[in-house]
Amino acid sequence: MLKKLFAFILTPEFRKNLIFAVLLVLFLVFATIFSLRTFTKHGESLTLPVLTGMTVDQAQELVASGNITFKVDTVYIEGKTPGTIVQQDPDAKTEVKEGRTVYLLIQSLTPPQLRLPDLEGKTLTEAKAIINSYGLKLGDQTYKPDIAKDVVLAVTYKGMSINPGTGLLRGSTIGLVLGDGFGAAEIKIPDLTGLTLQEAIFAIRGSSLFLGKVIYEGEISDSTQAKVFKQDPPYIEGDTTTITQGSMINIFIRQQ
Repeated sequence: MLKKLFAFILTPEFRKNLIFAVLLVLFLVFATIFSLRTFTKHGESLTLPVLTGMTVDQAQELVASGNITFKVDTVYIEGKTPGTIVQQDPDAKTEVKEGRTVYLLIQSLTPPQLRLPDLEGKTLTEAKAIINSYGLKLGDQTYKPDIAKDVVLAVTYKGMSINPGTGLLRGSTIGLVLGDGFGAAEIKIPDLTGLTLQEAIFAIRGSSLFLGKVIYEGEISDSTQAKVFKQDPPYIEGDTTTITQGSMINIFIRQQ
């Protein structure tokens, strides 16, 4: 039996079939490798660079050779530069295939707008927690006579009183008017006529009062020449009328 098998192996027909089988196997192996290279782009990959801190245009130039596609979304993070990348997925130094989609988070060009929460009647501690949770900043804290100590009586923005629901940008700084715990005192109404806006604000604050509405009359082309011509409550020379400390004064301004 073995002699017959050995004799068959030595025949030209067996050698011919063996060579054909080897060539067929080699063909299948190379065909498989070629297919994998074609469909997976084997070897055609790149290492993602650090994209955070760049603009999208800068990032596209950096990975232009890799045919990378970006999918962009926006976010607002305090302290980040508007229009720059703050996060990427996959992370930097990750090996990716050409044509891969990379997800980017971009810092919003403007902070999102929010509505001022109702802080009146809250304690200072409660107000601070709410202000922080809304992404706002606490600025000046001023006191006016009131029996409720460290309780919010009013909220100010850029020196003017604002109401709950007022639109503000995230990150804005607001001030609080708080009760001093001593109650109200009466003071004489200051004369603001002829003062500029900044001078009037200084005089109002110096009298422990607060600026209410600012009403402009006519066109103002030079703010240095715009003066107070009327106020409410009015100042009457020789009049002994007083107002409660911490009250609001409205002023009317026009160019002289």
